[in-house]
Amino acid sequence: MQRLNTSEVAAIEANLFAGARRIVREQPDFPWHRDSRGAVTATQPNSSQALAVDLFGTIDVLSSRNAIVDAWMADMSLTLAGPWTIELEALLPRELLGERRQTQMDALAIGITGIAVFECKFTEPDGGGCSQPVPLSRGAHGGMRQCDGNFRDQVNPVNNVRAPCALTGKGIRYWDLIPDVLAIDPTLEHRPCPFSGGWYQWMRNLVAASALGRTKGLPAAVVVVYADGPFPMAWKVGSGEWHRLNELAAGRQVPLRTVSYQHLLVVAANAAQATERALIDQLSAWMEAKYATVAAIPEPTA
Repeated sequence: MQRLNTSEVAAIEANLFAGARRIVREQPDFPWHRDSRGAVTATQPNSSQALAVDLFGTIDVLSSRNAIVDAWMADMSLTLAGPWTIELEALLPRELLGERRQTQMDALAIGITGIAVFECKFTEPDGGGCSQPVPLSRGAHGGMRQCDGNFRDQVNPVNNVRAPCALTGKGIRYWDLIPDVLAIDPTLEHRPCPFSGGWYQWMRNLVAASALGRTKGLPAAVVVVYADGPFPMAWKVGSGEWHRLNELAAGRQVPLRTVSYQHLLVVAANAAQATERALIDQLSAWMEAKYATVAAIPEPTA
């Protein structure tokens, strides 16, 4: 993990709400995101990581934390209760799914009766995609795709392993848990694979929550948090595609919920102690200023 230099510390702190800035100095090993050039991205107004830290890092230190998270769960019809601990950028233990690159959860709330995994978006258009259908960019196998984008019997040309999913062929157990969290049959071919695009990240969130819940003996839920406004993710959650994803998750082991930052803050303000409501109002204003700063993206045509 690359440590922050002095200028990076100052830049991240300037982009975080006052109630969350302590994280920068108190957690020197915090996994701040970096771009392909190695630059820290939490210094930018459109950083989804910084926005998530603004909210959850602030709520975590309030005396009202348990009441607020309880209120969030009740508002989303989740029967999970505190007292709560909140973790930011929590890594799923590697052994739970056999992952080489561990699933990293933006925020994790662990209560005495359940777990909520929060996946937070700002200006991103969708979840992250699977890397296996993407041609390798370098090395002896440069240009090769490890999967053709379909869930079907095939041979990965890089390792010569036959499997319907290249990740399964590497010992990663997503498809063992997928039927528990989504109404998708692993005994059938799927052309294209339902996870060749943005659904890949939502699936990882769901199976990670399932695996984590099992190991802790607690029910788990996934909550996708987005910034309401002229942002791609706000349009995505109102789309037919998002409705289909929710239909596939309905009635399965891990409830899937979608909620805006704005709504979470309204619920938080109503649940907080009177002495902490002013701070939540300040946090809300800080986050609203970020939404306004980020340039509006034209809404796609139907």
